[in-house]
Amino acid sequence: MAAILLALFFLSALVIAHEGHDHGATAKPADARLAPRFEVRSEDVEIVVVLADKDLLIYVDRASDNGPIQGAQIEVEGPGIKGLATAMADGVYQLPAAALAQAGKHPLTLTIQAGEIVDLLAATLEVGEVPVAASAEETTERPWWLFAGASLVLVSGGLVASRLRRQATERAIHHV
Repeated sequence: MAAILLALFFLSALVIAHEGHDHGATAKPADARLAPRFEVRSEDVEIVVVLADKDLLIYVDRASDNGPIQGAQIEVEGPGIKGLATAMADGVYQLPAAALAQAGKHPLTLTIQAGEIVDLLAATLEVGEVPVAASAEETTERPWWLFAGASLVLVSGGLVASRLRRQATERAIHHV
């Protein structure tokens, strides 16, 4: 009887979960990476370049007051890319850059002309590997068979304990 209760106690511990304890495979965290980007600064300009899908978004500000520079001519040159960016909004420019979407380090040269400002800046855009999506089987928190097996053991243990109790009661009645 004591062995059965001890086994039930240890098996039920597998099912009970509370904060800070994990009884199954850990779920993989969502990919929280930012889009590939770099920042370049000179005496006159500050530039942030972000690879959004297959386009470069170029944010151009004055280094002195962080105000957007409008009407700039921005030429980007690098492996597989050469072109002039088009203005989108205040200080934001766009250039198609499908060649930069591949993983690796992409050295780029930016030529900025805006009024009296003329700058030639170099930077490297690092693009990481795109993670493979997890299958539905890998993202299941707990396997169904664990719950089914633990439930079966608990029910079986309860039936055995009930039967043993009934037999003990019948023996006690017959001895009196």
